[in-house]
Amino acid sequence: MKECYSREEAAEQVRRLGYLFGLMFYHFANILIEMHGEEGRKLIQEAVRRFGLERARRMREKALTMGLEPNLENFRKVSDLPEVGWGGTTRETYCPFAEAWFDKGATDLCKLYCEVDIWKYIGYNPKISVRRKSWILEGDSECRYEIKEERD
Repeated sequence: MKECYSREEAAEQVRRLGYLFGLMFYHFANILIEMHGEEGRKLIQEAVRRFGLERARRMREKALTMGLEPNLENFRKVSDLPEVGWGGTTRETYCPFAEAWFDKGATDLCKLYCEVDIWKYIGYNPKISVRRKSWILEGDSECRYEIKEERD
């Protein structure tokens, strides 16, 4: 094991782990739907909602601990995602979860996971609204959202 990694090597390590997480989600989601049909789909949606809200709570707490207002301007300052490994110029590098789902031919099933992004914003600050504008899983080159914060 290396003691020091370049930024690109670190990004590749994150992508590998992301790909494995994507495979894990696929298998959990797939078995729930195989065994429980629509009820399994509802269980997946609820698990993703809870996961997103827990991440949001942790991010909100981090913002407050740092003396920051939990607003849209500070959202990225407290993000829980790695700073490397996402957002490349190709589908293969943009989202390692999605790459696993494309490989499994399961983009429709795994779209259920992507709601986590919306729940993270809502849980972080209920005055933030999110609308998906583009989505890798629907053939777009990247995932984009329209994100607005209601001001007092």
